[in-house]
Amino acid sequence: MAFYENRREHYGGALVLFQRNLAVAVPNAQTHRQPTWYMRLKIGGRKGYITRSTKLTVYEDAYEYAKSELLRLQQAARLGHSLDEYTFEKHWHDWYERNLRNGTWADERARWHKMYFNRYFKDYFSNSDSSSMLLNDITSQYAAGYWDWRKSYWSTESAARLQSYNPKRRGAKTRGTANAKKLPALKTLQMEQSALNQIFYDAMEQGRMQQIVKMRVAAKGQTPSRRAGFDTGSEYLVLVRNLRSYRDCVGRFASEGLNAWHKLHRAQLSHFIMFLLHSGLRVGEARQMRWSDVKLDEEVDGEDERIAEVRVSKATKKGQARFVQTQPGANKALKEWQKISPHTEKNDWVWFGQQHDADGKATQIGDLNKSFQQYLRAIDFEGRQDGLLYDRDGDRRSLYSLRHTYATMRLERGDVSVYDLSINMGCKVKQIETHYSHVVSKQRRQQITRTNRKKKSSATEGAVLQDDTFLAEAMRRYKAGELSDDAFFAIAKSSNAAG
Repeated sequence: MAFYENRREHYGGALVLFQRNLAVAVPNAQTHRQPTWYMRLKIGGRKGYITRSTKLTVYEDAYEYAKSELLRLQQAARLGHSLDEYTFEKHWHDWYERNLRNGTWADERARWHKMYFNRYFKDYFSNSDSSSMLLNDITSQYAAGYWDWRKSYWSTESAARLQSYNPKRRGAKTRGTANAKKLPALKTLQMEQSALNQIFYDAMEQGRMQQIVKMRVAAKGQTPSRRAGFDTGSEYLVLVRNLRSYRDCVGRFASEGLNAWHKLHRAQLSHFIMFLLHSGLRVGEARQMRWSDVKLDEEVDGEDERIAEVRVSKATKKGQARFVQTQPGANKALKEWQKISPHTEKNDWVWFGQQHDADGKATQIGDLNKSFQQYLRAIDFEGRQDGLLYDRDGDRRSLYSLRHTYATMRLERGDVSVYDLSINMGCKVKQIETHYSHVVSKQRRQQITRTNRKKKSSATEGAVLQDDTFLAEAMRRYKAGELSDDAFFAIAKSSNAAG
């Protein structure tokens, strides 16, 4: 029996419609549904044929679809586009691997792209049967719907189940995914916008997508958010005071089950916290530090205390190196950590993990957020159930909160300009003004509340000058004994009252 059945040619053989004999194609099947029409297309300038299913069983419908596909692919060939059908997932993997090979991203950024693809992008750009959508089936209208879907993602029933139990965390101490905010911040959505636009633009460049899709999240109704910091008064003091007990494993942080690595890990986290509090570095920037990037005990003109200067690697978020001038507290934290760290060679990581590479060198430090949040939860503060883990507005704190606290402290002291602070922190002045406007307002309180005093008239100034001359003459006579005490004090009192 023939494999091709009901073969019908059009346009001189450029378009062929046929059905497959399912008894031949799938001989072991017990029953068969109505056969589907397939199309075989011949595109000028291309070797071989393009054979695909129309997914239609009615001939007239299949013919109209095949005819439109023939015209579309002929136009695509003239424009130099790819004639192969790429799904969103297939293209993303190709795009991702090419960027990895080219060294486009730092390790953290590569992890971000993979995580957000698996969590959000892959899920949204898929068909009802969970198969990935074809790139050419993604319209601008459908892509724009991503934002409403994304904003409500963690409010859905399936996401709620995922939060309470994540199958990927089997065997872990915590199985939930409870750190995701129900409403993502504007900055988070803008990062996703940038990633999706890169993906779709690359698809256009590769000729895999014939329509332009440009993602744009609406900023209206959303205000820029800043991460939770620590109150620079009591909260800051409690945070720092508890570090000694945590580091030395005493008091509420005492534990008999800690081995040597756990104790070293606690010491490292303690110094890491103090360093971030007094340097303002991003966590990713601090993780990239090697001892060769650090200059300790740098002198500052007019200051008794020494600071540390840290070179931030260009393999971090901003993609360019810069030199950060820390506060004396960061210099002290680095010196104390250097005394007890087992890895202090020039090329060693300042902050390291438990694993070692093939050369026996300690690997780069991993994610310390979980350890930091466990430390915050264990702190006794105003009888709160979770200690310092949440701020007064209920926002969960992370290691990034230390950078926010650094900026707040520097601005509250009023000893640094917004411009200088933005350079040192590696961000824009606008970001400082937006996120710390409440602190900048306090810093400029004197200038804001200053009023212009009314300028005195020339007649008033003349009277004051005359009074000053009269008082000076009275003083001369008083010293010469020509005026009594009562007379001099009466003249002085009348002069002050007039002024």
